[in-house]
Amino acid sequence: MFDKQERLQGRLEPEIREFRDATHTLVLATVDAEGTPNVSYAPFALREDGYYILISEMARHTRNLLSNPKISLMMVEDEQASRTLFARKRLTFDARPELVTRDTPEWQAGIDALHGRFDDTVIGLSKLEDFHLFRLVPLQGLFVKGFGKAFAVSGDDLVDVLHLTDGHRPAVSA
Repeated sequence: MFDKQERLQGRLEPEIREFRDATHTLVLATVDAEGTPNVSYAPFALREDGYYILISEMARHTRNLLSNPKISLMMVEDEQASRTLFARKRLTFDARPELVTRDTPEWQAGIDALHGRFDDTVIGLSKLEDFHLFRLVPLQGLFVKGFGKAFAVSGDDLVDVLHLTDGHRPAVSA
């Protein structure tokens, strides 16, 4: 079992890393204080301690994160690159959001990572009071490569040998 786990890790880890590095935005699923869901997106930069996003409290997803720390994030294959829209490659995580305090080394590191990945827009936005920097710490997730190819993933990209094997079953006609 260990050899199978090691081979799976060796094969999938570089594929997950390449997919993640080629993606520039996260789809964010947040919930407000009353439990109403919201889906949005944000550009991100990945550091060793999590995904960094710089978002305005004028946006619903920011207000949701400030009042309810439940979040799920997803990186999804571009529609044009997908062989079938029914099974686009995707990486999803439940995550723990952490508000990064302004004028700290963590703030500067997050802003530098975003600026390095994008452009000077990040510097301008970081100077606006309503913009907040969040670190999204991935907990557990799922990497889906296509039909019947889903793998549990830990927050540090370790792939669990638990390949989702139950599979699809034909519907029984009534």
